Amino acid sequence: MLISELLKIELKKILETDLSRAESRDEFSVSVSPRLEFGDYTTNAAFILAKQRQQSPFLVAEDIKKDLGQKLGKYFSKIEIKNGYLNFFLSKEFLVETLNKSPQEILKPKNPKKVIVEYSSPNIGKQLSVAHIGSTIIGDALTRIYKFSGHKVITDSHLGDWGMLAGKLIAAYKKYSKTPLTKITIQEMNELYVRFTTLEKEDEKLIESAKQETVKLQKHDKENLKVWRTLLKNSLKEFNKNYKILGTLPFDFQHGESFYQKYSEKVVEDFKKKRWAKQSQGALIVELENLPPVLIQKTDEAFLYATSDLGTIIQRQKAYHPDLVLYVVANEQALHFEQVFAIAKKFKLAPKTELKHVKFGMLLGADHKKLSTRRGKSILLEDVLEEAFTRAKEIAGSKKPGLSAASLKKIFWSVGIGAIKYNYLSQNRQTDIVFDWDKMLSLEGNSSPYIQYSFARLSSILKKSGQKSVKLELKDIEFLSEGEINLLRKLVQFPEVVFEAAFDYLPNLVANYVFELASLANSFYEKYPVLQAKENEKKSRLKLIALAAATIKNS
Repeated sequence: MLISELLKIELKKILETDLSRAESRDEFSVSVSPRLEFGDYTTNAAFILAKQRQQSPFLVAEDIKKDLGQKLGKYFSKIEIKNGYLNFFLSKEFLVETLNKSPQEILKPKNPKKVIVEYSSPNIGKQLSVAHIGSTIIGDALTRIYKFSGHKVITDSHLGDWGMLAGKLIAAYKKYSKTPLTKITIQEMNELYVRFTTLEKEDEKLIESAKQETVKLQKHDKENLKVWRTLLKNSLKEFNKNYKILGTLPFDFQHGESFYQKYSEKVVEDFKKKRWAKQSQGALIVELENLPPVLIQKTDEAFLYATSDLGTIIQRQKAYHPDLVLYVVANEQALHFEQVFAIAKKFKLAPKTELKHVKFGMLLGADHKKLSTRRGKSILLEDVLEEAFTRAKEIAGSKKPGLSAASLKKIFWSVGIGAIKYNYLSQNRQTDIVFDWDKMLSLEGNSSPYIQYSFARLSSILKKSGQKSVKLELKDIEFLSEGEINLLRKLVQFPEVVFEAAFDYLPNLVANYVFELASLANSFYEKYPVLQAKENEKKSRLKLIALAAATIKNS
């Protein structure tokens, strides 16, 4: 079990003698200390209890210190009071015990959750753009965090592949394309779609033709189904090619609107039957308290995104019974998900499932303006990936003499793609994300190349030494200096950081941690000789380096 959880359990017992369960649970916190000089953990519990007792936080902190010292003393070398906060310093014995366990063993939950993560979710017939990077990278990171923490994770990319979108794609292909269906590419289809949607603004006949093609598709017209299936197949092939380059995990499912169509139909049918929805000017709406009404069926009987998302909730309840569903979607959809979740709660569509919108900000350029081409068009993901490779090649190319062309290419992709992913993951997803190539590919500061370089240095030392064993013993750390012990203390924090990242859906907590760890490891490397040290010191320091390298790799 995590030490933070043990502290919370014992602090609750102390606080609940004076406070209600609700107050004690909601107000006090236990967290990893922001700086090692303030201990390994810190809590504000004394302030909460002092308020209730009408006593000084310092006096209350002394009482808590005495109580916890008796119950949890074996874990700490000391408990210190600083400005009313209680700071806990882990003992050397516990440091050794913890570092000899795998992070997964420490994180292993008593009751693993079944978690569904929905992310990326592009529309078919259109190339992936930078707009998809955020959802894809953040969703993939959360998937890895929950899997690493011992939970059962199911991933789904909810494709836009039905309705008017599909109708417009089919209409555009029939009207403008001379390419045989078997040879149509997603690049050409994307151009046809852009042409169609541009011209439809001035030609109502185009909109009508799209509606007709949509109806024909929904009635399973053979020709339209053939076109649609080809577009879907080609789109998935293109999407998955880009996901592979980006290095994200394969999806368990890539279900589209078409898959959930029958569940959307059931939503409308049930909501009518149970009078959960009502007619309004020929359309079907659901009214909510303190939120705008939600349209679930238009006057032409077409469904909307809300209908599909409600149908998806119903399908997932029947198929998986999830404990938690994460929707990794941009901030702009906040109201939509608030409404969908409110409907689900009101009508008990997922009574035992937590539905969470994991929102993220807009992608901005280095000038802090919305990222786009000079003509205002979306930037394609494949172009960004190629540019990442080219820029990484320019930076790292001259620094790797003697390597084969294949090895160099692998390194350039690793550096370039790593820079893109880390750029997203190191920034708080709740704010706008700044996309700055120079900062992303810098070998100094908080960047992926800096962390990759740090890992390479540690790995090089281990390779030269032939070090294999990383099992620590108390005697290994008895004579270590404060700087070396601080590296150990930072390593122990890793499971706690992963736990917090999962709890708050914030991958940047892990990214920031690994940067701090890499910085400490670099300082350690510069300050303390390893291969040239005395045998006992060499042995201990190699174990530290092996643990640091393994933790950076896990991060």
